[in-house]
Amino acid sequence: MTGFGYNTLGFGTFSADSEVVLDITSNTSNYNILTQATAAGYDAAADTTPITVNVASGVTVSASGTYAMRTGVLNASSSLTVNITGSIDGYTGATAASGAGAAGSVGGDALYWETNGTAVVNVLSGGNLRSGGGGGGGGGRAGAGQGLEQKDFCEGTIYYGSVGAAGAAGGFGAAGATGASGTYGAGEADCISQTIGAGGAGGAAGFALRKNGKTVTLNNSGTVAGSVG
Repeated sequence: MTGFGYNTLGFGTFSADSEVVLDITSNTSNYNILTQATAAGYDAAADTTPITVNVASGVTVSASGTYAMRTGVLNASSSLTVNITGSIDGYTGATAASGAGAAGSVGGDALYWETNGTAVVNVLSGGNLRSGGGGGGGGGRAGAGQGLEQKDFCEGTIYYGSVGAAGAAGGFGAAGATGASGTYGAGEADCISQTIGAGGAGGAAGFALRKNGKTVTLNNSGTVAGSVG
């Protein structure tokens, strides 16, 4: 492949020595390296061109419902280097609604690796590679009971308690908190008609770097929050 010029939205350039350089200089989301390299003239079916992605200081690559950054499947002979002085951040998992004790959702991955070949991720000083935190667990079911206890039966008004509060979502790289159990109302202790429910578990955090069985060297001089593997 011969080099040629390319520069749009601060995302990509082709250097004279035929290296594909993708410079991310403004905030973006759901970034696909293969898509951006292809727009710069790269052909994954035939090229062995090295690719370098630079996330500039102060820039955040975020996500909504998918990976903040994914490699796509490049040519296995193309080396890929990702340099991070800004941030690549996964999305926060959804917190479950209260009342049924449902679990929170899993947080999103920051960097999702899909390609073979020489692979290096450099988290430089001031850089962040952070998975999304898990969503909080939903609160448990409210209890209920009647307010008047007779010798052999219960009667009267049914008093309902409150559903439990949902747990807090986790921060970067952290699981969400468990939701609180429901509570009983003012009914008699021996006249319970509906037991309280336990709160749901918090969702797990995503991966800072999900390698998918690929060989990826991670050099960290900044912050990596979340699992790598």
